[in-house]
Amino acid sequence: MRKYISYVILLSLIEISAALYLTFWRELFWNYVEARNFHGFCVQIAVFTGVALIFCLVNAYAGYFTTLCAIKWRESLNFRARSIVHEAENLNQRVQEDCRDYPDLFLQLVFGLGKALVYVIVFSVSLAINFNMIYLGIIIGYAAISTVIAQRIAKPLVSLNYATQQAEATYRNHLNHPERSEVALDLSFSHCITIMTGLALKTKRLSYFQTFYGQLAVVLPIVVVAPAYFGAAMTLGALMQATGTMGTITDNLSFGITSFNIINKYKSCKKRLHEIGMFDKV
Repeated sequence: MRKYISYVILLSLIEISAALYLTFWRELFWNYVEARNFHGFCVQIAVFTGVALIFCLVNAYAGYFTTLCAIKWRESLNFRARSIVHEAENLNQRVQEDCRDYPDLFLQLVFGLGKALVYVIVFSVSLAINFNMIYLGIIIGYAAISTVIAQRIAKPLVSLNYATQQAEATYRNHLNHPERSEVALDLSFSHCITIMTGLALKTKRLSYFQTFYGQLAVVLPIVVVAPAYFGAAMTLGALMQATGTMGTITDNLSFGITSFNIINKYKSCKKRLHEIGMFDKV
């Protein structure tokens, strides 16, 4: 598994390097557009095509190695969980489903957070060196405030995700025992529907905020840099480089906001494994 982790880290560094290069490419490209230099435009299109192909290759293999890592981890969890003797509701589901989901969710969060931090550091340094520190302060403040708001909206989802898994397990258990009364089966199913409805409502609020945040994040860098451009303090290429750099920082600062659903599912899954004695082993 360590081999796959090393591959993912290496590929992530290649991706970040390519993304950083594209910020400088963006300045050249748009300066050629502004100057109506067709030859330079064509050259930069060819360069972008090459970098884009690298991105495709890197992302495909990074996802592949991450999946292999999760599969290896699941094998280990599966053998450990099967040896546990515990009176938990629907133990079979926890061994089959939660041991499958936990590695995938954990790796998504760890690799995603690690890559986002490196992105933020590298691009923040680039923005501070090439442009104004004020730009960096504005987008960091925007992301920080938005993360706090999103956290408050998403907080109930952890318990609701867990309750949903528990209710579904109970209903599935009733279905597997035909001797249970129809009344008990109907009550179990109604409980599932009630919890699912509550989860859908809370998820809708979070999705609304995530979408609003994302849309505003697209416009914010342009609004921040526009005065310098219209005041003739920077070229079109510099404008596009600055907004691209700020956009990348904002995207990665918002990792927590866009990943709340994964975080909540991970917490719920971890709680279920903890209840059957797997916590110390996961």
